[in-house]
Amino acid sequence: MATNDVQLNAGIRSNLLLLQETSVKLERTQLRLATGNKINSALDGPAGFFASKGLNQRAGDLTGLKDGIGQAISTIKAADTGITKIEALVEQARGLTTQALGQLGTDANSVALRNSLANQFNNVLRQIDSLASDASYAGKNLLIGSGLRLDATASTKTSVNALAGISGARATNVVSADEYTISVTGDGAIEGSSNDIANAEQARGISNLVVNGFASTTQSNFDSISIKLGGGKGKDKTFTLTEGSETITQTFTTAQWDAAKADGEVLRFSYEFKSGTNVSFDVDFDAIEDVPDTAGVGTSIIEKNVNLQILATNQNGETITRDGLNLLGQAKVADGENAFAFDSGTARITVDERQILQASKYSQAASASYGTGAGAITGTPTTSGAIPQDETFTLTAQGSSYNYQTGNFNTYSATLQGTNSTGVDTQAVTGTTVTFNSASLDTTVTLDVNVNDLKYIATAASAGTVEINSTKAVAASSVLVAANFSATAQSGFSENRVSNLTFTVTGPADSATLTVSDGTGGAFSSRIDLGSTTDIAIAITGGVNDGAVLSLNVSAAGTALSNAASAGSNVSATFSFQVRGEFTGSREAKFDVRAANTGQSATLETKQLVDGTDANNMAVQLNETNTSNVTVVSQNVRTDGQGLKLDFAQNGWNDRADIDNAIKQLDTAKLTLRAASSNLSTNLNVIQTRESYTKEFSDVLVEGANKLVQADQNEEGANILTLQTKQQLGTISLSLANQAQQAILRLF
Repeated sequence: MATNDVQLNAGIRSNLLLLQETSVKLERTQLRLATGNKINSALDGPAGFFASKGLNQRAGDLTGLKDGIGQAISTIKAADTGITKIEALVEQARGLTTQALGQLGTDANSVALRNSLANQFNNVLRQIDSLASDASYAGKNLLIGSGLRLDATASTKTSVNALAGISGARATNVVSADEYTISVTGDGAIEGSSNDIANAEQARGISNLVVNGFASTTQSNFDSISIKLGGGKGKDKTFTLTEGSETITQTFTTAQWDAAKADGEVLRFSYEFKSGTNVSFDVDFDAIEDVPDTAGVGTSIIEKNVNLQILATNQNGETITRDGLNLLGQAKVADGENAFAFDSGTARITVDERQILQASKYSQAASASYGTGAGAITGTPTTSGAIPQDETFTLTAQGSSYNYQTGNFNTYSATLQGTNSTGVDTQAVTGTTVTFNSASLDTTVTLDVNVNDLKYIATAASAGTVEINSTKAVAASSVLVAANFSATAQSGFSENRVSNLTFTVTGPADSATLTVSDGTGGAFSSRIDLGSTTDIAIAITGGVNDGAVLSLNVSAAGTALSNAASAGSNVSATFSFQVRGEFTGSREAKFDVRAANTGQSATLETKQLVDGTDANNMAVQLNETNTSNVTVVSQNVRTDGQGLKLDFAQNGWNDRADIDNAIKQLDTAKLTLRAASSNLSTNLNVIQTRESYTKEFSDVLVEGANKLVQADQNEEGANILTLQTKQQLGTISLSLANQAQQAILRLF
């Protein structure tokens, strides 16, 4: 069937086809002007269309990559900001170490301040770890490294914590795997700092200050000893001694001092703390009051040293020791945490000062003597044969045949008695060395004794009887030559001393005045008739012998005294007796023996417990095929051994070496932070450069794609004008072709 039932002549059809062709071209040109592209579909030009599409797709891929690169840049900037702030915290920590170095005294305030600064240092280090953990951006943290962790194994922590007196075993700042064997040695023998003792004697006016003993296995401590003295000139002297939570106060009266001074003796303070510390010293009121400015009033601190060593040895044989014999600030054992810093890491244990001796290895040993009668034992006792348990021995003596010329007993028998055992032995003292044997303990104890001091711990053989020496001297008038004076001791004379009683008789024989003085403030006075008196009761009043009684017997040749009395003659006589009160052995001489202990040890092992991961590393794709990329490795700027190697404060900064170690670590950490920052900066510069390149290259691709498909606006403008003109001309031509048919129509 025909497509057009209307028959057109050749001219009209030619013009129609021309107009249709022009319309198509005009539409295409208008489309090009509207889109700006000369190729808008594959039909317009397959080669150019697909080439342009490929370039635009690549440009689009790069634009997508640029967004990822921008996020990577933000992640690096977040990490770099974190490092900057961590550097500020490191500087803050460095300031704390500087402040600690300015407080290196061993007094309580300086130590407390350093401990406080150490805690602040630890808090700063915790903030560094916290800041590093918070520096995450878009799920990536470039400041916590690979997560690799080395630490002590749980089983070895348990084994070390099983040691008596040790807990809290751990390892910090672990750089590499190692083993730390923890062992304890020392018998706990106590001594005071010689410098502190000398200073205390000088400042307080005391002498022969001794600090000794064995630390208790259950109640020992590392505390210093405080000696406080109160009492002005001419006043009683009160001493208050404190060790840890235990305090003892003792007052010496002026009367005690006067009596001791009169007898040529010394007052002695002695006390045994529950910790095992024994403190004793001589008290001289005159020396105390001669101390310039203070009159002896004030407080002295004695640093206590204990024979106790805690050793940590690594697998290379290096050993670090915390020693109780060291002075404070010089690697001294402390109650609480003790740190042992090796290159591979720091082993840390918490020490219980009351229990740690139970873990110690030591041989049997005896302490020096202590107590108010400590001078009776000279040097350090020796033992042979094993003592099965810790023991305290007390030396006592029995004196007989008191020698009033030497002021001592002529003979002694000494007894050594144990607190936890039967009596060791009793031996006669025949020289300066006494050896005691014990069948029950299967041991021998040898003492060097000071015979002159044995009387202070001796009970007299006739302890229940006051002894009076015979007349020491008589000076009498001729009428008294026949008189005989004798005395019988009764009771009440001061214990552990000899009193020199001086008798004076003056006046008429039938009413003479009898006066008695004991030389220590005691006196008696009465009138007597020498002719008829036989027994006179003498009752001393005042002084140390106040209330003491003795009986004076007068036996006379009656004729001489009667004649003297009838003639009214005066008599004059002076005579004396020495009266020894009971010797009760009130002073004590003791020493301790510490039985041997085998000791304990355990090993703290460190190894890699957590594997490293690259989960925090950031891979940045730089081209659309991922053949060009950058991996930003996460930097560990935490304080652990794989990061900044910043260890927590060691030993509370009691030691300067620990502060210096912290400073060294901080200086190293600064370099590590700078290296980490430099690494991030280098990556940031590379990635920023690639971001800029990607943007510019994407523009180049888009530009190239546009060149393939974009139309020339000027050309297309000219084309549309031409086509419009052509269209108008075609319309006119078509009109002319139609006019011929219209002329035929007018014929009708």
